[in-house]
Parts: sequence; structure tokens; C-alpha cells
Amino acid sequence: MATKVLVVDDEEDYRIIIRDVLETAGVAVDLAEDGEAGLKAMAAGGPYDAVLVDWMMPRMDGETFVQNLRRDPARKDTPVIMLTVKQTSDDELEALHFGVDDFIVKPFQAEDLLARLRAVLRRAKA
Repeated sequence: MATKVLVVDDEEDYRIIIRDVLETAGVAVDLAEDGEAGLKAMAAGGPYDAVLVDWMMPRMDGETFVQNLRRDPARKDTPVIMLTVKQTSDDELEALHFGVDDFIVKPFQAEDLLARLRAVLRRAKA
């Protein structure tokens, strides 16, 4: 079975770039434009092997999305990679504290994205 990932980002260009990178690597991808749409996709289109979520979005930001996800018994262990322009070590620590599994600063390299996705998937299977 192919890996299935949900990408939650309010910037359409990033959603398309990420989708293209992941699909080229054989990953099935669903897209959502903010945290609210992401939670609806989790309920309707899942299960997902991992979620890539932007931090700063309208309606529902990535932090709130992750907190909701972690409260859902059926989805609380889904690996989450935070995508953001925030780049200090304090930002990364904050994201790790509210429940993400990894952190990628935008803009990113495709190789970095794929390597981090593979790493969180390996940890989830272990």
C-alpha cells in the first residue's frame, strides 16, 4: 500500500510544490487549505500515514490543528511535520512542545522534505 499524506497549507503554491515532490516519490497526497479543512480531510479522507502542516494559516493555524489532532484517539499518533517560515530554535522547541514530530523551515529542499518524511514514517512504524 502506498504512503498517504495530508498537506495542510494556506499557500496554494506550496501545496502544489509539496504535492509534486511527494507524488514524484510515489506518495499519495491530499490537500487542505487551512487547519479546519485539514481536520475535515482527516475525518473524511484518512487514515493518513503523516501530515505536513503549515504553522501560520487563517481560520485555524497549524498549532491548533495539531492540538486537535492529538486529542483525537483515532489519529493522535499520526506523525506531523510542521512547515513554517519561523526559524529560531525557540520556534522549533515550541512546535515540538505542542506535538509535532519534526520541523522544516520554508523554503526547503525537496531532498530534505523527503528525508524528514521517511524518518517520521520509520519512527512511527518502530
